[in-house]
Amino acid sequence: MQEMSWGLDRLQREARRAAGWLATALGFTIPIWVVADSILVILLVACWGVSGKWRERGRRVISNPVGLSALLLFGWLLVGTLWGMGSLGERMLAVKKYADLLLIPLLASMAIDAQERHRAILALAASLIVTLMLSLAFSGGGLPAGWVINCDSSTPCAFPKPTTCDSSNPCIFKKHTTHNILMAFGVLLFGVLAWKSSRRWVRWGWAGASCLAAGNVLLMVQGRTGYVVLAGLAMVAFHMYFGWRGMVAAVVAISVTFSAAYQVSTSFHDRVDLVATGVAQWNPQTATYDGVTERMEFFHYTVEIIQDHPLMGVGTGGFTQAYALHVQKLGLPVPTHPHNQYLLVMVQVGIVGFGLLFWLFVQQWRSAFLVGDASYGLLARGLVVTIAIGCLFQPALNDHTEKLFYCLFSGLMYSGTDPQPDGRT
Repeated sequence: MQEMSWGLDRLQREARRAAGWLATALGFTIPIWVVADSILVILLVACWGVSGKWRERGRRVISNPVGLSALLLFGWLLVGTLWGMGSLGERMLAVKKYADLLLIPLLASMAIDAQERHRAILALAASLIVTLMLSLAFSGGGLPAGWVINCDSSTPCAFPKPTTCDSSNPCIFKKHTTHNILMAFGVLLFGVLAWKSSRRWVRWGWAGASCLAAGNVLLMVQGRTGYVVLAGLAMVAFHMYFGWRGMVAAVVAISVTFSAAYQVSTSFHDRVDLVATGVAQWNPQTATYDGVTERMEFFHYTVEIIQDHPLMGVGTGGFTQAYALHVQKLGLPVPTHPHNQYLLVMVQVGIVGFGLLFWLFVQQWRSAFLVGDASYGLLARGLVVTIAIGCLFQPALNDHTEKLFYCLFSGLMYSGTDPQPDGRT
C-alpha cells in the first residue's frame, strides 16, 4: 500500500515537472508553429490532470484574483450558449475558441515558480529573436521569398485575402498584424532582459535587440496594430521609470519617433495615410473592402446590434446570424467577427460579459506588483496593455496566436500571486 502511494506521489511530481517544461516549450512555439502549440496544450492539460492535489489547486484558483476572473469570464461565455441566434455548431466553435482562457486558472492552480516563469520568458525571447533575425534577413534580400514559412493567420479574416509577404512587408511565420503585435511586446521584453542582465555584453545585446525590434515594427512590417501597441508599451515603461512626469516625456518621444518613421519609412507612411483616407471616405451605406473602412462598417452595425440587445447579447456564437439579419436589407457582406474583441463580447453576452473582460484586465493591472521584482511587474503590465490594445482592432481572444500568448503568460506571470492569510504572497 505504501509502495502504491509512493508511486502515485512520484507520478504526480513528474507530471507537475513535465507541465513546467511544456509551458516553456509553448513559450518558444507560440510565435512560430501552430500545430506544435495545439499538441503542447493537450499535453499540458494532461499533465495537469495527472498531477492531482485538487483541493489545494481549487483553493489557489479561488484566492487568485486573475485566475478567478478568467474563470468567471469563461463561465459567462459558456452560459451565453443557452440563448441567442447561433446554431449548435457555431456555439460550440465559439466556446472552443474561448477555452484557452482556462489556461490562466490552470497555471495559477499549479503555483508556477520563478525559475519556470523565467525559463518560459527566455524561450519566448529566443523565439522572437529568431523571428526578428529572419525578418531582417528577408527585408535585406538575404532570404528567398519562397522560403518564408507562413505569413497568414491560423484564424480566417472576416473577408479572407492573401497577405503579401515580400521584402516590403517581411513578416515571418504569422500575418503582419500578429507579427507586429508580438514584436512590439518583444521590444519591451528585450528591454526588461537588458535591465535584469548583470553582464555588460549581455545587457548591450538585449538592448540592441530591443532597438532592432522597434525598427522592425515601425519601418518594415505593415502591422498598424503593432504601432499602437508599441506606443502603449512606451507609455507604460516611461511611467514606471519616471512616474507621471514620464507620461509627458513618453508623448514627446513617441511623437518624435513616429514623425521620423513617417518621413523615413514608405511602409509606415502609406499605412498611416490609409487610415486617414479610410476614415474620411467611409460611408455606412456602402460596402467596402479596405482594411480601415470595413472595420468601421463592422463597428457601426455591431454597435447597432448591441443597442438592440444590451443586457444579454445575442448569445455566444450568435454574432454572424445576428449581423446577417441586421444588414440583410442593405445587401452588405457578413463578417465572422467585428474586428474588435470588446464589441464581440458585448454583442454575444452583453454588458455583463464586457464587465467581466474589463475586470480581468483590471485585476491583472492591480496584481502586477505581486509577480516579482519591478522588471517583471513592468512585463506583466505590458502584457495587459498589449492584449487590451490588440482587442481594439481584432478579436485577440479568438485568434490563435494572440490568445494563446496572452493566456499562457497571464497564467505564468500571475501564478502564485494569491494573497496569503498573513498578508504575504
